[in-house]
Amino acid sequence: MTRRRGGGMRAVEAFTLSLAVAFNFFEPAKAELKNCTCSAVYSFGDSLTDNGNGIATFPDQFIDSETNPNGFNFPHHAADRYCDGRLLVDYIAFGMGRKPNYAILRSIAADFTYGANFAVAGATARNNTEWVQETGFSSPFSLNVQVSWLERYKVRLQFYYAQVELNSTTRGVVYQSLPASDSLNTSLYFVYAGFQDYFFPMYYQTMTPTEALDIVDAVVDSIVAAIQRIYAFGARSIMIVNLPPMGCLPALLTLYADEDSEKYDTYGCLDSPNKVSNSHNTLLESRVADLRHNYTNATFYYADYYSVYRDVLKSPTLYGISESDTLTACCGYGGSYNFNASLFCTHSGIMNGGMVNLSYPCSNSTSYINWDGIHPTAQMNWITATLFLNGTHITPAGGFNCSADTSNWYN
Repeated sequence: MTRRRGGGMRAVEAFTLSLAVAFNFFEPAKAELKNCTCSAVYSFGDSLTDNGNGIATFPDQFIDSETNPNGFNFPHHAADRYCDGRLLVDYIAFGMGRKPNYAILRSIAADFTYGANFAVAGATARNNTEWVQETGFSSPFSLNVQVSWLERYKVRLQFYYAQVELNSTTRGVVYQSLPASDSLNTSLYFVYAGFQDYFFPMYYQTMTPTEALDIVDAVVDSIVAAIQRIYAFGARSIMIVNLPPMGCLPALLTLYADEDSEKYDTYGCLDSPNKVSNSHNTLLESRVADLRHNYTNATFYYADYYSVYRDVLKSPTLYGISESDTLTACCGYGGSYNFNASLFCTHSGIMNGGMVNLSYPCSNSTSYINWDGIHPTAQMNWITATLFLNGTHITPAGGFNCSADTSNWYN
């Protein structure tokens, strides 16, 4: 692993200050509301949510997740995240008064008291049983496998607690960091899937944006099937996050650059990849409405990340984002969008006759929406979580209808 440079703590302090100041603007008066809480947070998805499972399963493929500058804004240790700091699910967990959950495949110092993260970098929503490296970061641990892990997790928990009760000398004493035996039904289940199915085929140009529209039904069907299994498992509070406007990501803006201005929207984003996101999100929202109708004893939160992204593009300075950095990558090199597929974040190489080292962070990641051309910055994740927890861009109206705990967001 690349050694982190000494300026890392200064970066964390600057990031902390920017969040603390900005939060005063976002937080409405909610003194009358109860505190947000849940027993634990269980999360599913791909590299937008993974915090260590990808590198545990394919260390060589996903070593970048713990290589500088990934995680340089994450306090005290390597993050195992494709981000400069915390992910959306981390901030949601903090807002619920819990610690960020640990990767389920983490073998050392894991603490599952407040949940577990089943997301895997490279995982598709659709069932995928093959590792096909040449077509992208396609992992065999797709969403259905992650839900199977959850089901096995429950079985092992029940077995463990049964053994604790049977042992007369240690009855009721739990020596591992595990959730309470009765907490699974009162936990929050966070599902953020589908990005992998569309983005990387378009990124590797094995599928055009028009062709990507043909798989929308299958992708959404897979997400809904997983949610139904999670409900059958006992979940009664499920948060489903939709996709960002993929035509606004620096990677696709670079790869699909076009001289025809008619192919871009007013914010400079490409229409064709955004059409894929919109098609997916429209169908997903409709299917979530069906879930609400069919399972009235559960709450299904539909979190509209797409609309958050568009709001930030519309008024970037309102959210602490630089107007000049809305479509460029923080960690990258070259071109109009600071992205080059030949030299990805964390790597070094010769470009245009000179040495380029992308193992160092950009000067101010808090002014960017995008971290590495693909994944959002911690600042964007924080903005999104704050809005969701405050009841904005989320349905049912009012969202969680609670006051988020922000005491640990900056530690």
